[in-house]
Amino acid sequence: MSKDLEVASRYATAIFQVAEEKNQIHEFGEELSAIKQALIENEDFVKLLENPTLTTEQKKNLAGSVFKDVNETLRDFIFLLIDRGREDYLIAIADLYKERVNDLEGIAEADVYSVIPLSDQEKESLSAVFAKKLDKKKLHIHNHVDKSLIGGVRVVIGTRIYDDSLKTKLKNMERQIKA
Repeated sequence: MSKDLEVASRYATAIFQVAEEKNQIHEFGEELSAIKQALIENEDFVKLLENPTLTTEQKKNLAGSVFKDVNETLRDFIFLLIDRGREDYLIAIADLYKERVNDLEGIAEADVYSVIPLSDQEKESLSAVFAKKLDKKKLHIHNHVDKSLIGGVRVVIGTRIYDDSLKTKLKNMERQIKA
């Protein structure tokens, strides 16, 4: 684990524990997702927040005005990150927090690549099959269209890859013929 990821993980664990104590795990998760989305969509704000010429107080005032509707505990958490010069970890913290919530609920995230968009029924079917394989209750499927697969699907769950695409089958067949 890289040092940056390790630092973000400690902060994510800390805010998750606070959310558990306050019995607000899902509320914190929703707000952290909204904060992450806001940061992704507003690069100029992120640049300002990470600008070394701004003082800590200026950054906190800026963040306070942008995140004025955020839960007070989360706003204080953002201020703590700014105080410690860790505001650039906020997106990673939001991602790691979501992982902890998913672990708690027995959910895994999956990227599924297919030639055409999958129907809801196909997503449910894949979710059921792979959730069982991973000993999870459910899979959140993020479908990506990849025409180069020719047919079939490639499922990526964490570091695991299940490739049942026609492209891979043809490559394997080609290797066998050449051998």
